[in-house]
Amino acid sequence: MTISAAPEAPVEVRLASERPLKVAIFHGRDPRSRASAARAALGAGAEIVETVGSDDARSFAELAQALRDAGPNVVLASARSAKDADGIRESLEALRFGCATRQPPPRVIALAEPKLAERIRTAVRPFPFDAFVDAALVIGSLRSLRQRADPEATLRDQLLEDAARSLAESAASDALVVDVSEAMTSCALARADGTVEAVHAMGIGLGVAADRVVARAGIDRVRRWLPWPMDTPALLERVFNRARWLGAVPASEVALAIEMALAREAIGLALREASDAGLSIAAMRAAPNVLVTGRAAAFPRAAQTLVVALDGLQPTGIVNLWREPDDGRAERVALVAPVTTRRSATLRLAHAAGREEQRVARGTIVVAPLRGIVEISGAVRGFGDAGALGIVIDVRGRPIALPHRDAERLPALGRWNAALGVFSGPR
Repeated sequence: MTISAAPEAPVEVRLASERPLKVAIFHGRDPRSRASAARAALGAGAEIVETVGSDDARSFAELAQALRDAGPNVVLASARSAKDADGIRESLEALRFGCATRQPPPRVIALAEPKLAERIRTAVRPFPFDAFVDAALVIGSLRSLRQRADPEATLRDQLLEDAARSLAESAASDALVVDVSEAMTSCALARADGTVEAVHAMGIGLGVAADRVVARAGIDRVRRWLPWPMDTPALLERVFNRARWLGAVPASEVALAIEMALAREAIGLALREASDAGLSIAAMRAAPNVLVTGRAAAFPRAAQTLVVALDGLQPTGIVNLWREPDDGRAERVALVAPVTTRRSATLRLAHAAGREEQRVARGTIVVAPLRGIVEISGAVRGFGDAGALGIVIDVRGRPIALPHRDAERLPALGRWNAALGVFSGPR
């Protein structure tokens, strides 16, 4: 994989194999304990396979069987009070019963103050045990476990966070990297001061994890993005066939449209995971610089990456949008201006060749084919480089509302795709 989010030449990096690290979360009654554990697991690119609260309604046998079936490599126990720790201790008895014969045994990591961690330690013997006070240390520990098989390789999520920091530093403002790969979807937000908030959702992607996107989002949410009619059984067959073939390349526009639909929902699921973990989706959607990477950046046309980012992320502020496939250089795609209006609005565009006004109506996407630095005023205010596609004015509102009936939805998708030049022509 190469990465070049800053002006420097791209750097080639050898990535570690994406073997999922399965994590079960044990948490107390305080919602913050679950959120902090989820934030650590998702920040480390681990796959959350089971969540157990101290007030879990399942019986001892049911909980033990669920943990046995999930087969976690790591158990992350998050406690904020003595009452939480005592509740987690009781739940951990089911772990001892369900996973005592697993080899290697699951490692238990406590995210808690030392006194609370000691309460948990006594309940997990003879399982390996670690304790950390800070979530950042938990992330480092989980990443070390993922890298054990190949310590010299770089994890994809680490590389994405480095790219976000590089872009934020070069732009002197917040930057978001959105990555959709075969088996993982990431949203990494870097602040101008170098801090990063990230979610790396393992098991959500366009390839081997395509069927899991459908399972979690629902087939109707994927089908709603297809610009041509397709019945549910046919779509399911295509998705499950896609999940069987690692690295397959779409051979038709229909297959490409399905991948684009999956990418939109994968980004939406990653944002939902970020929200559940207490991260700020509003800050991610308001980031003025967005870099799309992975399979979502490797679609044949830049407009295809653009529309996936618009529909999946649904940015709320003016965005400088880039894309960078794994084996290519960064490309500036467009300057996106989301507009919320009840009927119509006027934007004033100032650029090197002069000034002009653009009247836009609600429910449309309008492209102004400009180049270079453009200052936007009127309904929204901001500036940036127009990129290869120019100024894209998105007047569909937030959240984007798609009609339920095909007779209304398909023409709307057709108009939006035609405005951006997403596909070669009507089918």
